Amino acid sequence: MKNKWIHIDIDKENIFGLACGFTMILLSAAMALFNHEISNILLRDVLMILLLGFFLPLYYLLVIQKKSLAVLGFHKEKLAVSLAVNVTAGAGLLAVFAGKSTETLIFDKYSFYAIAYIFAAGIFEMVFIYGFLRYEFERAFGILPAIFMTAVFYSLHHAGFQPEFKKLFFVGIMYVTVFYLTKNIFCIFPFFWGAGAIWDVLVNSEAGSSIKNETSFIIAVLLWIAMVVISIFLAVRVRRCAG
Repeated sequence: MKNKWIHIDIDKENIFGLACGFTMILLSAAMALFNHEISNILLRDVLMILLLGFFLPLYYLLVIQKKSLAVLGFHKEKLAVSLAVNVTAGAGLLAVFAGKSTETLIFDKYSFYAIAYIFAAGIFEMVFIYGFLRYEFERAFGILPAIFMTAVFYSLHHAGFQPEFKKLFFVGIMYVTVFYLTKNIFCIFPFFWGAGAIWDVLVNSEAGSSIKNETSFIIAVLLWIAMVVISIFLAVRVRRCAG
């Protein structure tokens, strides 16, 4: 019987997932190379977040592999416990930030623009990084390597817009470890992850200033709409395949 904590059992699905992970890092690195608003929208918002990070893994798992969202951590099992952990951990993280920081989080329309974009990107992180990549890493290598590898890819995917790799690596370790308490994505999203992401981006990082604008809000709204459309399309395809 395979040891769930550490093992090696690599198949073509794992290799596909790993290739997708490296593609994500290359797209992010390309942002730093070109460093232009239009290219950043294409590289991050269209190619990385929407197509690679949302459409591709869901289509691959749901339509091609005929699996369920449960493998990504989206399910009802232990939902109440997960939400309780989520809210408690989020409140605790905010208390830690507020206690240590000399800066304050100011809520105005520009912060709202940024938060809308942060949560659009958050859906991508939950589906692709903490869902799809973590799932493939766990299948290939076990839970402990999956925690480490997910944190590495989470950190490196910030290469083009928030290159704070050491800090983000430990942030990734924190989130994916808490996820494994229930293996339910709602153990970390939206409150625990949201508290960390909002405070870190808007208060502790220079990256926040680049998304405090109407353009980021418009992009966020378009991403949300596109994700809904993609979700409806996939639901129809899954239903047809099942029929």
